Amino acid sequence: MEKRYRVVPLLEAIHPASSFLDRVYTEIPADKPDHPTCYEGEWVCAYGPCPVRAVRLRVKAFYHRHLPRLRCPLCLRMLDFRHWLTIIALQEVPVVAKNKLSRRQGRQKKNRDRSKK
Repeated sequence: MEKRYRVVPLLEAIHPASSFLDRVYTEIPADKPDHPTCYEGEWVCAYGPCPVRAVRLRVKAFYHRHLPRLRCPLCLRMLDFRHWLTIIALQEVPVVAKNKLSRRQGRQKKNRDRSKK
């Protein structure tokens, strides 16, 4: 069964735990960091034989332009910055049954045929 999701706003303030049950949170690439002092980004190791491909870090800094050059945790070569990350909330969209959809399409077709006459 294919699941579909839509983007919903993040919950603000205090909510009961039940309001989080039907939500899925994921990280996507962003142009700039969300928070002014806490940055989350992705760096990559460009060295081919190294098995480390991507490193995700959450850095607390006041000036993100002055972050130190990061090194790969395995081969100790410099990591290349890829992009900042932001968190979005997704909510599952209920799937309409095919037989209900076909009935609606049939009704719409009948209505179109009647309007043409």
